[in-house]
Amino acid sequence: MTVTVTVRRAVVADAGELARLRHLSLTCPAVPWTEPRAVPDGPWTTECREAIAALLRDQDRTAAFVVDAGPGRLAACAMGLLLPRLPGPDSAKPFNGDISTVATDPEFRRLGYARATMTALMDWMAVSGCKGVSLSSSPEGEPLYTSFGFTYDAP
Repeated sequence: MTVTVTVRRAVVADAGELARLRHLSLTCPAVPWTEPRAVPDGPWTTECREAIAALLRDQDRTAAFVVDAGPGRLAACAMGLLLPRLPGPDSAKPFNGDISTVATDPEFRRLGYARATMTALMDWMAVSGCKGVSLSSSPEGEPLYTSFGFTYDAP
């Protein structure tokens, strides 16, 4: 049986939930599947919500794709930005993509939601003219990103 996941593009009204999921993503432990890291609340959470709302107003350069958990609540998200780049001899594509957040609420994990939102985001980036896409990953996220063709670049 195939389960269909409904993904939609986020709107400014989703900024609070996107900030909550970003906060959640920052708690991923350094060692896979261990106790989450403590990430304190503070002014940064309000600033994050406001920054996400501002970014989502620019539909040409920012997109977040989400799965709803219920009214006013998100189960998962993938958010990315298009960063301008200068053309070169090997590509005139105008952007590089940066995936800033991929997160799934713990009660909705292992249902394919992160994969569904990532697929929508990657499709949007491709259509928007990205030459390449980068992201930073927690150990838990690495299998998903590897399945999309991402490779590890040492610092």
